[in-house]
Amino acid sequence: MQQDELFALADQAREEMRLETSGSACGDDSDCSGGGGVESLSEQVMYSVDSRGDVHVCFGSRCKYVILDRENQYTCAVSGRVVGIEHAGDADPYWTGRSTGSANPDDSAGTPIGGWVKRRDMYAASVAAYRFANQISDAEITLPVAVPNTSTLAIKRGALCVDESPDENVAPKKHRSSRKENWTRESIDKLASEAVSVIDKLFIATPKTAAEAPVADHRLQNLEFVKTLAIRKYVKRCADGDSDFNLDVLGNVIIHANEFVRAQRAAATTRMNAAANCAKKLNSRSTAVFSGQIRNQLSQLIVSLWRASCLTKYFMSSKKGSDSFRPFAAGILYSLKRGLYLTDGTCVVPVLDELSAHLPALRSATSTPAAKQLQSSSHRGICSIQKALSSISEMDAEDAVPALTLLRDASRQGAFLREVVSRNS
Repeated sequence: MQQDELFALADQAREEMRLETSGSACGDDSDCSGGGGVESLSEQVMYSVDSRGDVHVCFGSRCKYVILDRENQYTCAVSGRVVGIEHAGDADPYWTGRSTGSANPDDSAGTPIGGWVKRRDMYAASVAAYRFANQISDAEITLPVAVPNTSTLAIKRGALCVDESPDENVAPKKHRSSRKENWTRESIDKLASEAVSVIDKLFIATPKTAAEAPVADHRLQNLEFVKTLAIRKYVKRCADGDSDFNLDVLGNVIIHANEFVRAQRAAATTRMNAAANCAKKLNSRSTAVFSGQIRNQLSQLIVSLWRASCLTKYFMSSKKGSDSFRPFAAGILYSLKRGLYLTDGTCVVPVLDELSAHLPALRSATSTPAAKQLQSSSHRGICSIQKALSSISEMDAEDAVPALTLLRDASRQGAFLREVVSRNS
């Protein structure tokens, strides 16, 4: 061993002897770095043996393996010995973080910060309020100046009560302009897009077909199942005494079972062929309804009828607003079931069963809330178009020319629509 190593061992032995005799790790020529907010429990030297057989000498708080655990205790990581406790207090009493102080309420008892606050005397406060109220005079109170109400009274909507009389001084209600007179390309395109949206919302229901009929039991097409069931029924009748067992009758039962299964299979084949043909027709109808050409042609027909109706006497004298186009479009779509004709026999709305079959019926389970709302308002649209067409006969010949011209255009559009639908079907 070298000379420096020998002196190091001598110093270590001297330090161990001093700790064993005096119990303090702070000698004359040793650097005492313990403390600093740490309360040392014991500074005695302790020896421990780890799992590998090595001897560990713990010098207390001066041990290099001492760590601070979550309980604010300094513990030797090798021996597990607690050598010190850290005392840390909160600098701010209103701090909302994790408190490292004591949870004992007796430790924080005493005079609060700022001193004790004297409780208010409620009786003295009541006496002071009564004396102050006696000193108030009515002359010191200034009433607010009444501002005349210049706003008009709200007009009651609906029927009057039995003890009320109508106000004669009420100004006449200003009606909005009934219909537009100048039709621009932008307004026509806007009405056409609105008609397309109505078509998309209404043509969603699938018509009831033969494919929705109840399907027969597939077990009736199984020969073994039917034959076993028939034999069991015959044997049960013989066991109950209703019939005598006979091999000839048993053979007839089997023959009838074969004929019954053959008839069931033929009926199933017929139903399958009918369902396939119906599905083919349904697909063709769906293609006709949801194709872009049919929708655009149908929307143009609705816009033409709307423009013609706006030039009739009924629409020009109507007090309704200009927000009834959607019910009008729904009414035209539902008129496809029976068609719409003028007094001279001109067909303005053709009968198209291929399209009307896709309209939602009353209380349809496949309909949407938007389709149900349009369906409920379609009656109002049908009444409007019929009254508009009926009022043409009450107009002068010159005034009825623009409306009749648009109706003839709508008739040609309806004929073209019928041709396109029949071609796609």
